[in-house]
Amino acid sequence: MPYLHPERPSSADTLTPVTRARGDQDRRAATVDAPGQSSGIPTARPDDDPVDRPTTDAPPPRGGRAGGGLGRRIAARAAARLAATSPTGRYVAVLAFVAAVVALLVKYLLFPHLSINNDEALYRLQAQTLAAGRLFPVAGDPAASYAPWLAVPTDGHYVLKYTPFVPALFALSLLVTGGFGAGLALVAAAAVVTTYRLGLALFADRRVAAVAATLFTTSPLVVLLDGMLLAYLPVLVLAQLAVLGLLRGLAAARGAPSERRGWRDRRGWALAGAGLAAGTAVAVRPFDVLVLLAPLACWAVWTARGGRGWLLGRVGLGLVPPAALLLAFNAAATGSPLRLPFAYLESEDKMGFGVRRLYPTDRAHDFGFLDGLSAVGNHLFLLGGWACGGVVMLGCAVAAVARRRVGAAGTALGVGALLFLAGYVAFWGAWNAAFLWGGIKYIGPFYLLPVLAVLVQLGARGLVDLAAWRPRLAGAAGAVAAGLTCLVLAFAIPANVTLTRHDRDLDTIVDALPGEPLVFLSVDPEYLMHPTSLAANPPELDGRVRWAVTRGGAADLAVVADNPGRPAYLLRIPPAYNRTPDAPAGTRLERLAEHTGDAVTLDVAVDPSPERAISARLVVTGPTGDVSYPIDPDRPVTARLVIDADGVTLGALTRQTGLTGNPKVLRTRTPPARAGNRVVALAVYVTPADTGKEKFVDRQLAPTVVNTDGTVTVLASTGQVAATPGREPPPLHLAAPGSARPASGSPP
Repeated sequence: MPYLHPERPSSADTLTPVTRARGDQDRRAATVDAPGQSSGIPTARPDDDPVDRPTTDAPPPRGGRAGGGLGRRIAARAAARLAATSPTGRYVAVLAFVAAVVALLVKYLLFPHLSINNDEALYRLQAQTLAAGRLFPVAGDPAASYAPWLAVPTDGHYVLKYTPFVPALFALSLLVTGGFGAGLALVAAAAVVTTYRLGLALFADRRVAAVAATLFTTSPLVVLLDGMLLAYLPVLVLAQLAVLGLLRGLAAARGAPSERRGWRDRRGWALAGAGLAAGTAVAVRPFDVLVLLAPLACWAVWTARGGRGWLLGRVGLGLVPPAALLLAFNAAATGSPLRLPFAYLESEDKMGFGVRRLYPTDRAHDFGFLDGLSAVGNHLFLLGGWACGGVVMLGCAVAAVARRRVGAAGTALGVGALLFLAGYVAFWGAWNAAFLWGGIKYIGPFYLLPVLAVLVQLGARGLVDLAAWRPRLAGAAGAVAAGLTCLVLAFAIPANVTLTRHDRDLDTIVDALPGEPLVFLSVDPEYLMHPTSLAANPPELDGRVRWAVTRGGAADLAVVADNPGRPAYLLRIPPAYNRTPDAPAGTRLERLAEHTGDAVTLDVAVDPSPERAISARLVVTGPTGDVSYPIDPDRPVTARLVIDADGVTLGALTRQTGLTGNPKVLRTRTPPARAGNRVVALAVYVTPADTGKEKFVDRQLAPTVVNTDGTVTVLASTGQVAATPGREPPPLHLAAPGSARPASGSPP
């Protein structure tokens, strides 16, 4: 880490001389800091740029041809500027370049098929939609069969969960370069630069700012987020730009009227830029930004004195464009300018305690205060390793605050981080990520990125002070931080490599399908892009592979009829696919065909349980009710399912073929009209010996329609055509015996 030595920095590395903090006479580095200023903002000249502005400009060379002279003048100015840049500035430039390279490596090597965070697929789809000149992706027919993850079909299109501000950046990258790598690299580099600039604005010390940028860049959480199509890092860049603009313009608002007249033109635009950045960030993640920046904003208004109206006016001017765009988008998406699309799908997906759901068919989750506390605690525990030396940095930050070394602005940001954590106690999404999904163990506690950004600033202040006081102790702290970082990355990278390998194997078998296939995804809940982002259609449903969710009955047969030139397949994925690196990941690809007759018979097979189990059961769902059949979990089970106009019957299941007890009727229904859609499904439940608690293992539909002539049409498998080598593939098999007419097209 740069400048962790106890010597006094040279004048080239000192932005502004300040008074020594009271009681700190023994610290030789104190002369470059501003801990004692009541405003919390280092004093600077109006025309002073605190980041590596060259002190002199080389005069342009004279003579020569016009073209050559211009080129030489540009080269000379660039060389002069580079020569005048401080070593710290060059270091930060290299650090930003490294972050950009890391973003590309993470994107294309670690997450070529996106990460296990399904929101990435949403941002990708929204960016592709904007790049195609549309605000919303086109809806298929039936719309629910093609619905992307957490999308709402309406008026011939899908409304996605998030606002389009961050996807617009990725769309620009896609339009200009043909991919998302350039946009990710730009955001990663910008995050490093804004972190450095924020350190300068808070502490007026290049050493502290460079250490903060280093801690931020090398944090495992940031390393992975650099290459992920998510909003957390872009929003943080916007928030830091807002803070920088506010601090830059605040000096003018706080000065005397005569001083403000000289500064307003230059500093006023910084305030407008702060409003623009803050407004855009709020439009993407309103709760995060408002809570984090509220203490700083209150402090800024309080200290502006006679310039409050001018400050608020300039900031408000910058807020107008993002606010207008957000209101217009809300009106187009939800029909109301004041209604965000976030809760458009499910009204119970919101802040606060009580019953919470992520989507309408999600089971009710009773989220309480203790759940929120445990979720925040879990995230903080992970942040202790996913931030570069998080535990060490926390100690340094606490020491810096206790010794009053962070100034008023830094203190306000620290208070904002604490309020952020307190607010997240009432956010059920953090509880969902920590305990229901659990993916933050492998990609980091991404919700706490704003807390990390504040932690590295305050921790850098404390670490530099520690280096000035006890260099060896600071070196030991740095070694511990590096060790924790390496330990977390040594765990996270192999885990994500395994998860990516599962998607790569799946992509291989799907990509090998001939022609333009129609692939049904057997998954619950019934959305595409989940649990793998590979199952995704482009914005206008014009990809070589067309994906749909198998929903059973008339919906699946309608999808087949709407794609007459596409051979139909069924992709079977384990329910826990890619939930963890050790979760079941075996998948099967089966050919589908339509079977019509007075009765359609399907072969049923259940594989033995891979774990020692006490019991198992096979549940058959038909139009007249649900029936549970106890089966042997330790041996292959076979049976035959007969589907006719009156219902379904499970036959040939005996003691010899795996039955272990008497069937039990779980639920009865009123028989439907003779013609129409039928719900036919099979599900397997197993009770493991180690837990004694029954769990759901697999489910498969048999899409069925009763025709007006009394015959039935069933869309069923004619056999497996490919499989991935992952462990524990779906154990339930449902297929027609012998050959049958394909649903459409020709078989492979």
